[in-house]
Amino acid sequence: MNFRFDITKATEVACQFVKREGGAINIMKLVKLVYLLDRLSLARRGIPVVGGAYFSLPNGPITSEFLDLINSGRLCGAADSHWDKFISDRQNHEVALRQEAPPQHLSESELGLIGAVYLEHGGKDQWQLRDWCHEHCEEWTPREEGRDLIALEQVARAVGKTQEQIVRMKEEAAELSFLSAAFAR
Repeated sequence: MNFRFDITKATEVACQFVKREGGAINIMKLVKLVYLLDRLSLARRGIPVVGGAYFSLPNGPITSEFLDLINSGRLCGAADSHWDKFISDRQNHEVALRQEAPPQHLSESELGLIGAVYLEHGGKDQWQLRDWCHEHCEEWTPREEGRDLIALEQVARAVGKTQEQIVRMKEEAAELSFLSAAFAR
């Protein structure tokens, strides 16, 4: 059980990182920064900022729905996040800020986590960031091709959560998914 992907927060988070990068960012770098944001949030708060399904790919860990959002500008069956209003289509391995999405759905704590992730990793290019993830994200499985699911428990264990904390985290993920589905109708 994973936390449900929050497309609106994903859009606002992307805008925050692209803005910090000066208006345009390499896609692989953005995907890694978002993964590391959720990882840090799980470590500190027990919940992710963006959520979704995490996978090991040859270039490191990713949030699957976030990469899909970058690649297509929308997610099938998801609420409209207005991604294309704020973030450009991918071009030359980059996306750019069309206009800044106000962080209306991000808490002060989440904005602080974005700042912390960018402070630590913003100076790295996509290849340095990939290498950092390979060395420091023990939940990532090396791959030559394809992908492997990274279970929420693996990330939680890697960031130092106890078994009791992991059980509570999974229960909260299930409850939030249930509530999201119930109120989406």
